[in-house]
Amino acid sequence: MQLSMLNPSSLALILEILEILAVLAAIGALLYWLLVVTEGAYFGRRVVVFLYDRFAARYDGVKQYDPRSDAFHLTAPLLAHNRTGRVLDVATGTGRLPAALMAASSFRGRVDAVDASAAMLAIARKKFHAEIRVRLHRADAAHLPFPDSTFTAVTCLEALEFMPHRSAALAELLRVLRPGGLLLISNRIGPDAWKLPGRAITSARLATELTALGAQHLERRDWLIDYDLLMAQKPMETTSHAGDSAGPAHAAAAALH
Repeated sequence: MQLSMLNPSSLALILEILEILAVLAAIGALLYWLLVVTEGAYFGRRVVVFLYDRFAARYDGVKQYDPRSDAFHLTAPLLAHNRTGRVLDVATGTGRLPAALMAASSFRGRVDAVDASAAMLAIARKKFHAEIRVRLHRADAAHLPFPDSTFTAVTCLEALEFMPHRSAALAELLRVLRPGGLLLISNRIGPDAWKLPGRAITSARLATELTALGAQHLERRDWLIDYDLLMAQKPMETTSHAGDSAGPAHAAAAALH
């Protein structure tokens, strides 16, 4: 039946139905972006934690980490820095970084691992129930329950873009890091980074933010298609950067290219 053969009231009804369907499709696409693509980041910390609690049982199956890749990209830099120190892994999830360190026979240190999701930590506890060198804590990355200058290395992987207050989290990572300690974090890049406006930033910009917080000796390394790795050190002596010019920060960012 051609639309021209319909009476005006029937045609108006069809158009109204199509408009409703278009609106519903748009709402569905928006919710998919907010809840799946961005993992609830724009709804705030509570929604992110809620989603990870619900997804925890399937997390490892979806991620399917490669132990050899983790040993090369993640464990090796930490071991090169210190084999016997105390490492903090922030946003540990189900314990990827602690597992990689425990698999390294030359690692003689300890690992504290923090996450905000109780369900993710529950899975991690099953993995490390017999490992006395791994301790798990439920905490917010922006309010870490540790004294200043506690750890020889601090890591945070695949998480910064989902944190509502990135600068506060970065400051906390550096606060609990010992002078001379190694910071190892990931930064969201790649073809899907545009889907996280305001959250995914360039590695150069992240380097500038770290430098402004006092980090030194920044280095960028390729990692995954969606993530770079950035390494930095906390200076041996803490100095005030309030009056510093932008020059050092821009130089550090330029060095990453």
